[in-house]
Parts: sequence; structure tokens; C-alpha cells
Amino acid sequence: MAESYEGFYSGGGSSFDSEYSIGFKMSGSQLGFPGSAQTANQLGETVNAVKHGAKTFEVTMVDANASETIPRQHFDEMRALMKLTGIKPSVHAPIIDAAGFGEQGWTADGRADNERRLFGAIEKAQGLDPSGNLPIVLHASNGAPGTEWRPGDEKLGEKKYVIERTTAINQDTGQAQPIKREFKFRPEMPELLEKGGVIERGPDGRPVVRHIKGREAGKLFSAEGSIEAMNNGEWSNKLTEVAQMSKHVNEIIGSAPINLGEYENMFIKEGTNHIVKPIDGGRSWEKVGELDSDSGQVGAYEKMRKASLFMENAELSFISAFGQAYKYGTPEQKKKLKKLSENYSEASEGIHDVVPISRDQNVMGIFAPVQKQLLIDKSIQELQKITRRDTPGVWKMGEDFAKEKAAKTFGNLAARSYDKFGDKAPVLAVENMFQGMAFSRAEDMKDLVEKSRENFVEHLIDKGVSKSKAKKLAEDKLGVTWDVGHLNVMRKKGFTEKDVVEQTKIISKDKSMVKHIHLTDNFGYADTHLAPGMGNVPIKAILEELEKTGRFDEMRKIVEAPSMIQHFKVAPHSMTLAAFGSGIYGMKNGPTWDQAFNLQGNYFGGYGNLNPQTHHTYFGAGFTTMPVELGGQMAGGQSRFGGAPMA
Repeated sequence: MAESYEGFYSGGGSSFDSEYSIGFKMSGSQLGFPGSAQTANQLGETVNAVKHGAKTFEVTMVDANASETIPRQHFDEMRALMKLTGIKPSVHAPIIDAAGFGEQGWTADGRADNERRLFGAIEKAQGLDPSGNLPIVLHASNGAPGTEWRPGDEKLGEKKYVIERTTAINQDTGQAQPIKREFKFRPEMPELLEKGGVIERGPDGRPVVRHIKGREAGKLFSAEGSIEAMNNGEWSNKLTEVAQMSKHVNEIIGSAPINLGEYENMFIKEGTNHIVKPIDGGRSWEKVGELDSDSGQVGAYEKMRKASLFMENAELSFISAFGQAYKYGTPEQKKKLKKLSENYSEASEGIHDVVPISRDQNVMGIFAPVQKQLLIDKSIQELQKITRRDTPGVWKMGEDFAKEKAAKTFGNLAARSYDKFGDKAPVLAVENMFQGMAFSRAEDMKDLVEKSRENFVEHLIDKGVSKSKAKKLAEDKLGVTWDVGHLNVMRKKGFTEKDVVEQTKIISKDKSMVKHIHLTDNFGYADTHLAPGMGNVPIKAILEELEKTGRFDEMRKIVEAPSMIQHFKVAPHSMTLAAFGSGIYGMKNGPTWDQAFNLQGNYFGGYGNLNPQTHHTYFGAGFTTMPVELGGQMAGGQSRFGGAPMA
């Protein structure tokens, strides 16, 4: 017979088991949670935070329409309540795309509309904490085309990060075109038909194939290379279109100039065959002859006028091509294109196609179509020469395009906030997204925020702020919300825990970058929003890297774990406090929540329904109204079984 059975099974984790918590101690005063995204009653959510004893709370306005339902008075009352209870607020702004992407793709108006809506949210949120320290979370993207990355294999000649799929954006039209990395069999590369390899430059500058064992056969068409090919193809088609139109004009004109050679610098009155020339500097016109129908001059002139109609289309196509080349050209190309523009303008002034001589009478330059056709031919050849090495980049990587537009929005929001609130303006913290969405990597987030800061600095300098102060303000008022759950989703593509931590090192290299933290857990395949310690997010290692910035205590930590409420009907705050070993009382050496969590043997499955409400309805709390026949004090009026009256 066993002498003792007390320690046979404790029913839960041991407080002496270091694996129970995430291994990173943090005071409960630094850990908060957000309001429910499903309600506009954020005031009620704030009251709930007070009941939980939270000292940090994130007002949630993620639903753009629901956020418009929050009354202004609620913000005033939330501010008063938080001030009374010592809660530090943060705000999650509506989830809309800062770059301007929507259901119909990208538009400039869409970007401007989204900027206005986000600033409206900032204005309302400012009332919660006008001290200048209020973090406002803005999603880096929500609709902008993203990029799917996977870890590269150096043995196969790949880079550290490899793009599997992404989207190209036509900057003129906003059209999106999916592109992917793939290997294709090409006739000009027989060496790659059966064995994989990379194309390198030999000593003589010619391409040489170096075979690599294990690499897929065929010529690689990377996502970056596909965009370059799209730009080359579109530009070639555009130049060919102009050249074909010009050629068609030349074919229509044919031998007409030979028949009209004597009238090369003459004009013809519209609607007549009268040849005229200007006298007295063009103040009057003198008739010098008439087209001879017998010699074919009339037919030759008709060919000229017919060609003129086609020449207008050719000229419009050339103007469009020139505009595209200048808009997307390099600085060096723009210098050459400006010279081309000057020459074209000067030559055009000497071509007189239609000249009005009175209110209802025009004269036409007989050789104008020929002169214009020669000018277009010469100009298109020069344009082709200028763009031969670098074609205009009309098509751009979707994420790069979104970065440019989103940086404009974030920079403008910071500028408008500063213009209205001055040094008390809130801190805009742009949240990183997960794998497959735009701005999932630390490198891209860092670049996005730096570009946003540059736009903000330009605005401040224009307002008369010194450059040094402008840079300091940009660093203080624009940064990143580092969502560790979003970050961890990169593991579904084969990245490791080490890669996840490395991303945090990259983003925190600039110690001013991270302003706010979203803590959540998952298993790397979906953004499931579990409580910390319930998945495989390396939270401890991530937070240790952020500690090295020296600003860790300034960062507010919000635990996003709505899945615990949605699926398991439990509030995750106590689990969060246990996971971080937070102290129950104010002293550092007192008992902690992870110890309390195990004190009575915790079961995640619960104990069942211990106090059924129905029993209390029948018998009262504590069974005080239980009938005598069942051991109580109150006599029953009828049979408990059949309902028959009791004697």
C-alpha cells in the first residue's frame, strides 16, 4: 500500500519549471491589451481594462466604419477614466491602405481619400492623451500587393532572400500584373536545357554558363528580371508604333513632293487650289500660282493632306513616348531629353501646317506633312538612342510602388499632425505585416519609415524648422509598431527562429525606430493571435534585442490575443501575466502570477459547470429552498417525479 499519494499528479505545470513561462520577466504595469475590434463601445472596453487592473490599453478603431460610430464624448470620458486609473493609452487606427490600393486597384484619389480618413482618426485619438506621447498604430499596408519570400540556397547560387511571387504595377494606369520566379527553356541557351546553372561573364565579356548540381534546368526568369522584360517589351512596342505610323505617312506621300517641288515654301488657301506666299512679314498674302490638275499636282496635294491626318496620330504617339521617357528616366537621361525637347520645339516652329489669315480663312503649308514626318523620324531615332540602355520603368515592383505612395501618406500625416498639434503631436507607429503582404520584412519596413521621415523633414524645413530639429522631430514622431506574431509567419516559407530574431536586430539597429510592440503568439503558419507562450514565436529573444535599444520601457506592449476569447471564452490577461512572470504585488521579490497560475493545479479544459444556474433557480443559492423530501427544510407542494400533489 502506498504511504503517500499527495504528489502523484499535481494537475498542472510546476512553478519551478522554467519552460512554463517564456523566460522573460516583465512587470504587469507594462502589459496591456486592446479593446475588441467588433464594437464601437471602446469606452466599455476601457472600463473592462480598469477591472483587469491593466495599466496599458489600446483603443481599437480598426473597422473604418465602426470607428466613425464612437461619439466624441466617449473619447473625453476615456481620457478622464484613464487619467484617474493611471492607464497609458495607445490607439489602433482604421485598417485602410496608406498607399491608396482598393478593390479596383490603385488610384491617386484613393490614396488622398485614405490619408484624409486616417488623419480624421488621428484628430479624434489625440484627445485621449495630448501630451505628445500617444502611440497611434497604422498598418503599413492593407491591399497593397505584397511579396512572397523564401530563404535562398547559397549552394544553388541564390541570394539570402528569394522572391517567389510578387506583383508588378503599371505606374501610369495602376494596373496590377502577377509575376513569379520560374525557369524556362529557351533555344538560345542549349547549355541549360538539361542541366541547371547560372549565366556569368567570361574574361572576354561574353556570357558563360556555370552548371550547378541540384539547380533546376532552364533559364531563370526572376521576378525582378520579369519586370525589366516587361518594361523593355512595352517601350519597344511604343517606339515601333510611332515608327510604323511615320512609315505609313511616308508611303501615303509617295512621290507627291516631286510634283510639288516648286512650291516647297508656299501655302495653299484652304478649300481652293490657289498657291500663296506671305508678304510684309505675313500681314498679307500674295497669289503666286494655282495647282495644275493636268500635271497631277492636285492629286499630289491631296496625298499630302491625307498624310497630314496620319501624321497627327504619329506626333501624338511620339509626344506620349517622350513624356513617358522623361517621367521615368534617369537624371542623365532627363538632361538629354531636355535637349531633344528644345531641338524639337525649335524645328516645330518652322513648320507651318495651318495658318489663319482671317476669321474664316486659313492657309496650309504645302510641305508641312513632309517636314513634320522628317522631324518625327529624326526625333524618334534620338529618343531610341537615349533610352537604349535604360528603358523607362513604367512597370515597377508592387511593393516598391506601394512604399513610395505609403511613405507620402505617412509623411503627410506626420506633417499635418505637427501643423495642428505642434510638439504635442502623437507618435505614428507603422505596423509591420505578415508574409505575403507588403512590408513583411524588417528591411522594407525600415526603408518605408525612413522615406516617410524624409517627407516629413522636407515639410518641416519648408515651414522654417532647422534641419537638425526637423530630423529629431521625425525620429521622435515616426517609427514602427513591431508585431512579433506577424513577423513569425515568415516561418511558413522555411525561415527559422534565428531568421525571425535577425529581423528584429535589423529593425532595432536604428535605436529610434521601434516605438510600440504588439505581443501575440502563433505557430508560424497563420496570424492566430494566441496568448504569449502558447505558440513558437521567440518572444524572449525578440524582446532581449529590443532591450538593447535602451528605450524598452518607453515602448508600450499590447498583447493581441482575441483568439482566446473567440474560441475558448477566456480572457487572456491573466495568462499573459503568468507567461511574463509578472509580480502580483508592487514589490519585485513577491509572489508572481505564474506561481499563482499553478497554485491549485490549473486545467485549460476547466472543471465543468460547477454552479449550474438552473439549480440555483430551483433550489436557491446554497440549496436553501430544497424540498424536505430531498433533505431540505421547505415542504414540497407536489411530487418531484410525477407532479402529483403531496399529502
